[in-house]
Amino acid sequence: MLHDRNLSIRKIIIRYCVRFLNKDMNKKKNESVNCDVCSAECCKYVAIEIDEPTDKNDYDNIRWYLMHKNINVFIDHDDDWYIEFKAVCNHLGADNKCAIYNNRPAICADHGVNDGVCEFFGEESPFKVCFKSETEFEKYMKNND
Repeated sequence: MLHDRNLSIRKIIIRYCVRFLNKDMNKKKNESVNCDVCSAECCKYVAIEIDEPTDKNDYDNIRWYLMHKNINVFIDHDDDWYIEFKAVCNHLGADNKCAIYNNRPAICADHGVNDGVCEFFGEESPFKVCFKSETEFEKYMKNND
């Protein structure tokens, strides 16, 4: 059920956190990444792409995921499905700076490099639909049968 993890994580990191950030701080999409003015939202979760549910077992698994604390499932603007684990990086300091910046993983170092932006600078919500509970998911599935 997992896909190319690094590509999936990079893709969602690009979009994810705009909903948490102050809209007044948004910049044009083509400006370079400036981590000094960010609240480090990309360091506070892990999102892994999952297969779109196609049968009763898949739907039941998603319901089960959503029965756990700090777990969300969402659909991005490309209709890709993700499971999100709310978990702060062990190396994120109280000042929202990386304590191992010079030795951080490539996925962190490459964040925003390819397109020059991150979710902080984005203008749209990072996802089309976000499920925070099994009830939300069940309602969505009922309305989309």
